[in-house]
Amino acid sequence: MIRLRQILCLTWLFSWGWLHAQGLREIEFSVYGQYPVRGVEYMPVKAEAVVEGIEVAPAVTIETHSLARMGPYTFKGGNQITFYETTSKEPVARVALPLTSNQWLLIFVNNPRYQDAPRTNLRYLIYPFNDSRKNFPENGLVFVNISGKELDGLLKNKRVKLGAGASGSYRIQERIPMNLWARGVDGREFLPALIKTYHFKPDHRYLMIFFPPVLRGSVDLDVRLLSETTKSPPTL
Repeated sequence: MIRLRQILCLTWLFSWGWLHAQGLREIEFSVYGQYPVRGVEYMPVKAEAVVEGIEVAPAVTIETHSLARMGPYTFKGGNQITFYETTSKEPVARVALPLTSNQWLLIFVNNPRYQDAPRTNLRYLIYPFNDSRKNFPENGLVFVNISGKELDGLLKNKRVKLGAGASGSYRIQERIPMNLWARGVDGREFLPALIKTYHFKPDHRYLMIFFPPVLRGSVDLDVRLLSETTKSPPTL
């Protein structure tokens, strides 16, 4: 019995060491899209991860919702996740995830180059947002600017400048007027991109995503506000 336990222990240590030597990770993610994503799947277990303790798993279909993130989904493998069309099995999106976190929100955006050159471009681009509580805390508001425009303005009385990518976390208040401006097509004059007052609830965290304007040449951003409660449900 002791000998068997020693063998099992050594086997587990070998497998654990092999996984880390190969840089394999267990990642949890949810998905969101500017436009609906349908008929897309991924393999939740990478081929290299099929070793002791990790079994082959069938493909998982994902889809996005316009009002909320969908998930969570899990992935066991390396730093890269590839998504495929469910019928043709052709790749439609790919994302490489930094080692800074194993919790992510994957934001799908239509690839503008796909329509003109579908053979050399994937259908979607993916922006990975670090969804960990350290980066995206309770009672926090984070902006993700993938609009292609630099934004300047005010959050209530606080001056802000929002460049490309994710901002730091701002402490939410019950009511925050937002006045954000961006340069027009000519690059000279500033035009209003978002002028609106938002209301927030405690025990939540909020993510505001700025997508490119729906109308070409406009600075009127396509804005999505995702909220998530951080309050634990009552126990029965």
